Amino acid sequence: MRTVWAGGRSCPVLCTPPRPPSPAPGEGGVELGMMRFQLCVLMASLGVASLVEAQDELSPAADERSLEEREAEAATAVALARALDERLTVWQAGDRRVYVRHCRSSRVDCRSRLVAFARLLTSAGYRHGVDPFLLAAMALRESGLNPFAEGSAGERGIVQLHPRGVGSRVRFVRSEAYRRRCENQADACQGEVIDEGAAHVASAIARCGTVEAGLGAYNSGVCQVTSYSQRVLESRVELLQLAKADIRPERALLD
Repeated sequence: MRTVWAGGRSCPVLCTPPRPPSPAPGEGGVELGMMRFQLCVLMASLGVASLVEAQDELSPAADERSLEEREAEAATAVALARALDERLTVWQAGDRRVYVRHCRSSRVDCRSRLVAFARLLTSAGYRHGVDPFLLAAMALRESGLNPFAEGSAGERGIVQLHPRGVGSRVRFVRSEAYRRRCENQADACQGEVIDEGAAHVASAIARCGTVEAGLGAYNSGVCQVTSYSQRVLESRVELLQLAKADIRPERALLD
């Protein structure tokens, strides 16, 4: 059996592959155990300081879904985190990586923030039945993943909620003082923002009948295919390609 130390100085993680014998029926099997090992290494390679916390969320006590369902969500979150990490990198040489300006100048480590966003986007996507990569593509088009971007009409958050629309009930959109406090949080208090955005686009897609028209409605209020729809879908394809480029275990989940 092989044991792997993965992660940087801030996040040393001991990843141990599963033993060859099959577990008792209902316990997941060796393939599922190997997937956990691969996830461990991948999450550590992203420098996730909260790796233990993230793995705790996969425990049976976390929710009533099957182990396979919880680990599929975790795999998607890791793949999305890797894709966002690549997408927001403007220059890299060896282990040195330079991110876009708003990310590298934030009060929180950029990679930690992207991992937090990936987990929130994935969780909201699974909860509302929206592809997490589609939500991430929307966030890229809306704000460039800058949680403190402000739109021309006062839209806020990474999915730019309108203050007179669904954003009217979101604290991050309504309160400047709250936003200032959020600058020191790894997730920039985007949980509620992303959840409202996911619920809104899910409703728009259901109402309009297609993803393309639903995206148009999210952006314009009218069920129609727009250039925004096409740009979001193009960004989604780009993110999927970035995820598949380096992450083999998640390939089947993202096809």
